[in-house]
Formats: sequence, structure tokens, C-alpha cells
Amino acid sequence: MATASVATRGPHSRRVLSTAAAGFLAAALAVVAGGQAGIVDTTTPLTTWVGLLSSTGYRPGQSWLAGLLLFVGIAALVLLWLVVLGLRGQWRERDLWWIAAAWSAPFVVGPPLISKDVFSYAAQGLMLRSGLDPYSSGVSALAAVPTDAASSVLAAVDPTWRSAPSPYGPVALTIEHLAVAISGGNPLGAVIALRGLAVLCVIAIGVLAMQLAGDRRTQALILTVLNPLVLVHLVSGAHFEAPMGALLLGSLVAAKRNHWVWALVLACAAGSIKAPAFLAVPAIVATHVIGQQGRRARLLMALRDVGVSVVSLAGFTLLVSNGLGWIKGLNTPALGYTPFAPASLIADLFKPVVPGASFDNLVTGGRVACLLAAACIVIYLIATTSARPLEHTVGYGLLAAALLSPTIFPWYLLWGALCLVGTADVRQRDWLVAGCGVASVAAITGAPTAVTNTFDAIAAVTAAALLWRRARRRKPQLAQARSLGAEPSTAPAIDGDPQHTVSSLATGFRRLVGGAGRPEVRRRPAQPGRRRGPDRR
Repeated sequence: MATASVATRGPHSRRVLSTAAAGFLAAALAVVAGGQAGIVDTTTPLTTWVGLLSSTGYRPGQSWLAGLLLFVGIAALVLLWLVVLGLRGQWRERDLWWIAAAWSAPFVVGPPLISKDVFSYAAQGLMLRSGLDPYSSGVSALAAVPTDAASSVLAAVDPTWRSAPSPYGPVALTIEHLAVAISGGNPLGAVIALRGLAVLCVIAIGVLAMQLAGDRRTQALILTVLNPLVLVHLVSGAHFEAPMGALLLGSLVAAKRNHWVWALVLACAAGSIKAPAFLAVPAIVATHVIGQQGRRARLLMALRDVGVSVVSLAGFTLLVSNGLGWIKGLNTPALGYTPFAPASLIADLFKPVVPGASFDNLVTGGRVACLLAAACIVIYLIATTSARPLEHTVGYGLLAAALLSPTIFPWYLLWGALCLVGTADVRQRDWLVAGCGVASVAAITGAPTAVTNTFDAIAAVTAAALLWRRARRRKPQLAQARSLGAEPSTAPAIDGDPQHTVSSLATGFRRLVGGAGRPEVRRRPAQPGRRRGPDRR
């Protein structure tokens, strides 16, 4: 038995090592190429990041090789992620943490990719340190601060957002202020501190997602800490979705354990970073109240939960001066325009119907229609919260808010996806994987718009084809399982003997793309007096 254990350990270790190394190389390619591609040609980076970050970035008419390599690197990481997911029954949790460490290492040490929002965070923190209010003015107010730190960080911020007030809540501003304070007023030090916080939050997201997942812990870990969308935009980009997601999952775990006060406090904290997370508060209250017996008990519990939420929100508001000032800045993300957002596409549909309308009027009409649709979806989900797990109500609501928002950025998809990964069944998981995979390679920089749109179209068509293929393969399998009086298992069978590393990875990709072949079937226990199978008459 000891000999067999040693014999199986070798191929498994090689599979872990080769997967970790391949992901590291793909991530390193993305970081090097992304640094040379740059982000915005009218900004000046705080540093060259040991030569990794170009001071000029891509310019129209120049070679877009860096943009192509950035797409190839992230796409390779997505494919490896699919392979790991296809072999999810053969990984131990410790293996996945080691692989995650290898894949994330280049993103941890490299420059921020694709988005420069983290420089806006540092600039707003410096505003607070200088006695300025980010809710009253944009970071352009730093022009009046006569320090090298103020001028350098202002030059690094995207001009689109320099004059816009902060849309982030008081908890987010407190984080920004602390990051600048820790760095002694150094903007680059603040960026590094925010990156460190994002890494810790991603680790917390993986741990909390496993606690929600029950017997799907491996799936939850793969869909969080190995998710390329998380690595590119939460680890590298250090977006506030990282602390928001950690607090949001913490609230769901607390609700699952019937710690309802903590659930509400954590949900309010998440919403005080980015407003969409507040959708979890009414969902938690509704779930808690519905679980009570009797009208009076429900009324008292509703009053208590609302009181806890109001007190929590008031406490977080006091963290900064003018704590409610962020309300008027909530429309700041709408200053941008993303042509493939549903709101923008609906605006395009209005054009032939109202030919005399201006571009602004068409865009406003599309955005209002999408916001009304999102509101209706959220209200329906909260009103019917007893029909599904709490994390599904919150996750679907946040997905609706993200997809139907006036503008869409790739990391918005994580609002709802992080809530769903722990308990997603096969069909839900396929859609989440497809969405995260496409979003990971979306908005690539360093290439002409026509080229990046082509990249996005290739990713979307590939994801749609894989979803269609898996749905087509799954239908006869489910019909066969039902005809046998059985239920198809959502967990793959674990092979008894480890295979060669290369063949194992290829098997994992085939399983994910085409289905795992014949599903594992769980037969219902035979009832007394019944015969089944060939002996049945």
C-alpha cells in the first residue's frame, strides 16, 4: 500500500507543478505585454515598475504586438483555468492554493493592467490627507497642492475621471486614506498597499466561498482564486471589488450560520465601499423575516433588522467628513460610454424609431430602460427570496445590476459571480465560467479599437459555441438518467489511478468542453416491493 501511494504521488505532483508553471508563464506574458501596451496615452505613470511599464504605451499607428501578446497571455490563462476546472475532482485544496500562488505571482509584482483606477484611489487618499473632499471635487483639485506627490499622482489618473467626484463610499475612502497614511504620503507606496489589501481580500474570498460551497469546495476555490478575471482585475488592478466581495461573502456566510446582525453589518460595510452591494441588505432582511413564525414575530424582526442596518450605515458614514456626499457622485461611472453595454445597444435600437433624437437623448433612453429593468428584477428576486438560497438572490440581483448598468466594465461581473460560485450547479457554473472567461480578455489595451473588438467577438463566439455544445451533450445524458430513475451527479467521478500529466490536462479540457462523457448516476434507493432493471416484470 505504501508503494502504491508513492507511485501515485509522482504523477500527481508533476501535474500540479506543470499546471502551476504553465499558468505562471501565461501570467508573466500578460504582465510584460500589458505593461508595454500601457493604458491611457495622456497619462504619465508613477514609475516604470522596474522597466515593465511603458512611459508612453500604445499610440495609434504603432505596432500592436504588445496588445496581441496581452490577449494571448490572458487567453492562455483562461484555457488553463478551464483545464483545472475540468479536472476538479482530482485536485486537493492544497494543490489549488499552490497553483493560485504561482498564477498570481506575476500580477502581484507587476504593474496594474488594463485599468488605472488604483491611481485614482491613491489620488483620493492624498486629497483626504491634504484636507480636500473627494465628494465635492475631482482629483484635479490636487493641482492646488504644491507637492511632487500631488502632481505625480494627478498625472497618472485617467483624464476622464480627474474632474469627477468620487463614487465610492466612506469605507472605501477610509481605505484610501489609510493606504496613503501607511506610505507616508507616497502615492506609489499607497498603490502597493492597496495591491496588498486586494491580495488579502482575494484569499479571504476563496476561503469564504468554500464555506458557502458545502461539498463543492474545490469548485468554489477554482472559480475564485484561479479565476483569470479575479487575477487580472482584483489582484493586478486592485479594484475595490476585492474588499467589497470579501465583505459580501462574509455577510452571506454569517447569514448561513444565523448570525443575522453580523450579516447586516458586513453587507452595509460592503455597500459603503461600492453602492451595488447594498442590494444584499433587503435580501438578508427578507430572508430572515420570512423564517420567523407569526406576524408579530416577523414585524419585530423586520424592525430590528432595519434598525441594525440604519445604525451600521450611520456608523460607516461618520468615518469621513461629508459622509453622505458620495450620493451625488454615484452617477460618475455613467460619464463613460461602453458601446457593447445593453443600455448602449438599446439606445442604438431607438435610433430608427426616433430618428430626430440626439445621441445624448438616445443614450439616456437606453439607460433608463435598463435601470428600470434591473429594478424590476431586483424587486422580484427579493419578493421571492424564499424560493432560492440567499446567495442566489443576492448574486442574481447583482448580476442584473452589473449587466444593466449604464456602463459595463469587465470586473463588474464579479459583483454577482462571487456570490454564486460556491453553490452553482452545472448549468449555472457553465454560464459563470463563460462570462468570466469572456470578461477576462475584454477591454484589452495596446491595439486599435477594431482589433480589440475583434478579440472580444472571438471570445464571445467561442464561449457561445462551447455553451451550446455542452448543453447539447448534456440533454440526452439527463434524459437517460431520468429514465433510469436516477439523478445525475454534479460532481465528476475521481479516477482511481493518476494519468500522465499531459494526458490528464487534455482530459480535463475535453471534459469541460464536451461534457464528461457519461454522467455519474446516483440511483434512488429501491422501494420495498419494487423491482427495477432487467428483473422487473
